[in-house]
Amino acid sequence: MQLINVAETVVHGADLQRAIKQFGGEPQQWLDLSSAVSPYCWWSERGQGLSCPAQFIHDLPGIQPDLNRAVRTYYSHDGLLVPGSQRAIAELPGCFSRGNVWILAGTYGEHALCWKKAGHSVYEKTADDIRQAFNAATDNDHELPDMLVLVNPGNPGGERFSTAELHGWAEQLQQHQLQGWLLCDEAFMDCTPDDSLLTRTLTDNMLVLRSLGKFFGLAGLRIGVVFAAADVLQNLANRLGPWPVAGHSLWLAQQALSDHQWIARQRVRLKKNHELMAQWLNGFFLAGESDLFFTLKFSDAERVQTFLAERYIWSRCFKQQQLIRLGLVGDDACKQQQLQQALNELREFLL
Repeated sequence: MQLINVAETVVHGADLQRAIKQFGGEPQQWLDLSSAVSPYCWWSERGQGLSCPAQFIHDLPGIQPDLNRAVRTYYSHDGLLVPGSQRAIAELPGCFSRGNVWILAGTYGEHALCWKKAGHSVYEKTADDIRQAFNAATDNDHELPDMLVLVNPGNPGGERFSTAELHGWAEQLQQHQLQGWLLCDEAFMDCTPDDSLLTRTLTDNMLVLRSLGKFFGLAGLRIGVVFAAADVLQNLANRLGPWPVAGHSLWLAQQALSDHQWIARQRVRLKKNHELMAQWLNGFFLAGESDLFFTLKFSDAERVQTFLAERYIWSRCFKQQQLIRLGLVGDDACKQQQLQQALNELREFLL
């Protein structure tokens, strides 16, 4: 038996140690805006006073009724808990026979990589390309994909798709060949829940991914939720195997999803922090945004990332698109000053 090399990986944010190794400094000196995770963490503000019952550590994990209720209340649907939406992104391509997959161009790179690894034919399409294709399509038109993968809002481009638009496309896909599918990754949707596909009944060919990592500031918990038809969820559960999510993660997810006061406060302050950063970024070329990040276009994004890193600010660089994505800075006055000063210097540097 020989080892099979796993080729190709995707570069991600949240790699601060790489920045420190290259540019120096201590972790506390750095402002890490690379991952677009909320600067406000539910655990640091509400969780540390809680005591996780021993059964969630001692016993093999299982879905609890209280957690099911919390998921249903927060998302308005029943879903399958998974060890991070990334794991669902990796496993879902294996749940479907090989076909043509359209993916929003330039978006979260794991989507295209995982569908390719599973043997599907992957085509990256811009939002305009996708809209034009569906507008021009007729019933049973073979120009439509077997699977349409979107990120809404787009990451890093900030593209937005309305629920009416997505339901219309899902209906067209349902009539396509043996049935086409629509997969929507809503990792950055929590600030605008009224824009989610989960506000309406999902058709049988719709899948929605949600994560507790970004909005709740719980990326390290590695927990997400998948919403889809029962047979899809069962196939995914079979691929994940037994006990995929740790017991304490399930318990903490229940507490966070049930903390309605914190959730309401989080949406208000993220909006305020977003508005503040928008003022500081005035004058730069804004290529896209969501409630948790800004994406800027430069002629040489790598040079800009290095410039900011020399001032101990770590950003996410998308080299091929010449984009820099910045997460929100939070309320720390010293970190705010650090970012403001770096942005002012960057303006002068680019003149």
